Amino acid sequence: MLFTGKIYDTEMCAEMIRRSARIWRYLLVMFPPQFMVLSGVAKFYGVYFSLQALASTAPVQITLPSIAGAFSIVLFSLLMRVYDELKDAEADIRLGRAGDPRYKDRPIVTGAITIDELVFLRWATTGLLIVINAPLGGSALFGFAVLFLVTWLSFKWFFWPSISKDLLLAFLTHNPITLFFGGYIVAVYAGDFGIHGIDAWTLILMLAFWAPLGAWETSRKIRVPDDETEYQTYSQIFGWKLAPFVPIAFIILGTTCVILLSRQMGLNWIFPAIVIVASLVPVSRCIAFRISPSQKTARIQPFVELYAVTMDLGLLAAVLISRGIA
Repeated sequence: MLFTGKIYDTEMCAEMIRRSARIWRYLLVMFPPQFMVLSGVAKFYGVYFSLQALASTAPVQITLPSIAGAFSIVLFSLLMRVYDELKDAEADIRLGRAGDPRYKDRPIVTGAITIDELVFLRWATTGLLIVINAPLGGSALFGFAVLFLVTWLSFKWFFWPSISKDLLLAFLTHNPITLFFGGYIVAVYAGDFGIHGIDAWTLILMLAFWAPLGAWETSRKIRVPDDETEYQTYSQIFGWKLAPFVPIAFIILGTTCVILLSRQMGLNWIFPAIVIVASLVPVSRCIAFRISPSQKTARIQPFVELYAVTMDLGLLAAVLISRGIA
């Protein structure tokens, strides 16, 4: 019996190692840590420091709750990735096996990861989030609870099955969840510094936080007519002539908010100038698609991502240069 138990333990350890390796390979493809951790931390502190800069001219501060909040944003982003993977698994596998180029190489389609492993990753991420946020208490814990509830409801399609079959309805119900991410950051800030400084400018900051994601989401689902499949795209909904103007609208919104915020916070003019230049890159790409639609010009998403990174890192750097850290 003892020998049998040792074999059983060895097999369990080997299986855990294999599962961990498969999950790690999945993360490298679908949620690359070297990028997503940096992105999540930059997003958090870009908003967190901006709230301090809007309320005061004093140097910004890093607190222990803010460190917990920054890593929570990363974990929430991972949880949303896993939620999307689980709820779309059946459709993604069907599209991948039908040869859709966006899905045929996905880990869930190729079998590089299983549903059970994704469920394990979901619960592990959920457990980490609870452990990190439970000790915060106050407004930060309330913000966490609200954000967790909203993300969980999105996992259940808000108990409205029609959302899963309508791209526009899915956008209207899911994309604004980014504003709840921003609300969580505001809640952490309020727990550290109180509600002083939370006013109309906070709303403009939230819009600046949300707009790049709106541009990213709409830019990645634009195709030329010959490349359309059963997979819903914005070029199917709005037509290929109108579709590229949707991400342009989000880019204009985000850039305008940054210009207003920079002036209100007294930031150097260089930052909004850089954002304006960065915004022209995806805008010109959208216009190129409208003038000459092709598979090449339809690749708008990478240029929107460059714009989003410039927004996130630029705002963080501009506030730090302007205020410094206490």
